[in-house]
Amino acid sequence: MKRIRICAAVMTFLLMLSTAVPVFAGTWTEHEDKTWTYIDDNGESLTGWIEDGEKTYYLDENGVLKTGWFKLKGSWYYFDENGVLAKDQWIDNYYVNSEGKMKGIR
Repeated sequence: MKRIRICAAVMTFLLMLSTAVPVFAGTWTEHEDKTWTYIDDNGESLTGWIEDGEKTYYLDENGVLKTGWFKLKGSWYYFDENGVLAKDQWIDNYYVNSEGKMKGIR
């Protein structure tokens, strides 16, 4: 019985520890021109695709968060007003798939 309690305590501690570790650290920064960048823990502006939990964002070569329609490597993507990539939905008359790529027209 004591062994079961110890195992349960260890498992509880490990589960708590795994949920307490941040997956994504850093700071979103808004600039005077109303653009947003993401500054990592080293103080550097990130570029490219980033994921924060279940949300996906794209920061251009200057580190600026993209919103609206954006063409990248021959594919169109849609990012809402908060910069979150739209997936598996219709945007206006265009369908974006599970990767966020425009695939269909109504």
